[in-house]
Amino acid sequence: MCCRWRAAVHPATVAGVTEHPAPARLQTATVQEPALAPALPIITGRLPVFELRMSTGLCLRYQLKDTQTARTWLALMAQMQPDWLVRSDLNHRHGFAHAAQVLDALARLQRAARQLGLVLDPLDASTWQAALNRLHLNFPEFFRQRYVPELYDTAHEMNLAIHWLEYELGNVYGGRRQYLFNLDFNHIPEVYGRMGQIPVDEMHCFSPELRFGNLHLHYVYVGRHFLEMFDAQDYLCPVHHFKAQHEFNATCGLVFSEPEDWPARDAAMRQFHARRGGWRFFGYEYDDPRLARGFFKLGELVDLADYADASRRDALRTALSSAHVQSWHLV
Repeated sequence: MCCRWRAAVHPATVAGVTEHPAPARLQTATVQEPALAPALPIITGRLPVFELRMSTGLCLRYQLKDTQTARTWLALMAQMQPDWLVRSDLNHRHGFAHAAQVLDALARLQRAARQLGLVLDPLDASTWQAALNRLHLNFPEFFRQRYVPELYDTAHEMNLAIHWLEYELGNVYGGRRQYLFNLDFNHIPEVYGRMGQIPVDEMHCFSPELRFGNLHLHYVYVGRHFLEMFDAQDYLCPVHHFKAQHEFNATCGLVFSEPEDWPARDAAMRQFHARRGGWRFFGYEYDDPRLARGFFKLGELVDLADYADASRRDALRTALSSAHVQSWHLV
């Protein structure tokens, strides 16, 4: 779940009609109308390579898939400014933390929950995800209340800490090897009105397979998406908190995770979809691309073949462990 501050989040408009009536979705209260965004340039011809420069001097280059969504995303990225990128420790790097950083995040989460009048249950190897799920239930509800800056800021801190800990504790307790960078523009007022729509015929580009080297769109709503619910095994989330992603902004993710058993995960996701109520809960059948199961893939590393060996992937993660994104270019 992400949060776009001081702006309304409206349901996406998708061409076509679902086979079954979709359940009602959460809409947040409008606090301040965003200024009109400048018109997006139309990018035609050959897609450029998207190049990222890290604070350590490392350069990452991504070849984009030729989709209308990728072209619109490039136009959005061209409007972003480096000082708009949020590089805080809770929303820029995921999976790279040391024990002291995890303990600090836990303390921050406990403090935020306490300030909001909420209780964080003890976290251990068997209870941590369920405890975070229970706490997370409260987050979308703050956006149905009158806007109070201090309240929203604390809720925002709580939400970031929950999702950051889900990656870190998933690695520690769940044996996963998830490593991601987010280029997060979701919380910048200048970005609120700068949105694109995913064409219906490109919804098949969503995938739950977060493979090493992928570049993907990030979630942009106050709500839960399917993959997030599945990974959290969230059977508490009410129907009005779920929202499939049909819109996007410049916010994106870079994946450096290790491979998983994708067929086994797909079977488990299908089972989770059924147990959670199927289309009656989600509004879409499991195989309907509009369910947006995962993240929309924009492209992948140009030199991805160089990382076929696990030792090369480990070396890159080590080089990234203390880095942050400094700038980006189109070449």
